[in-house]
Amino acid sequence: MQKSVGLILRKFLTLLFLSAFFVAANAHAQGGGEGGGNGAYEKLEPFTVNLVGLRQVIQVSVTLKLAKPEAGEKVKLYMPVVRHEMILLLSGKSAEQVETADGKRRLILETKAAVNKAIESNGKEGIADVLFEQIIIQ
Repeated sequence: MQKSVGLILRKFLTLLFLSAFFVAANAHAQGGGEGGGNGAYEKLEPFTVNLVGLRQVIQVSVTLKLAKPEAGEKVKLYMPVVRHEMILLLSGKSAEQVETADGKRRLILETKAAVNKAIESNGKEGIADVLFEQIIIQ
């Protein structure tokens, strides 16, 4: 009998641990974890822009991770300014600047700053992160 009580107790503790793990993992996945954001996203239309030198073009598909749902409305409201800032940013780049992983990471930070500037916000209220879905340089 004592062995069965111990077995039941171990199973209960295992179940309790797994439940806590899945609850914490779900909270993190929904934006409750480090980095902020509520898990809401705003997909932008793809950009095709001439790179520096006008011999190559870059096509970029971008999705913005919103820090707050209201930021999505601001992105829609300020879309002409967002597109303008993105075109200025991308057209000032060379292929060499964006072909490496470090160059892409830098471009993510610059894009986040440009969009937050366009919607007159910051990373805590506006855009929490930038996700590149596609980058093509020709």
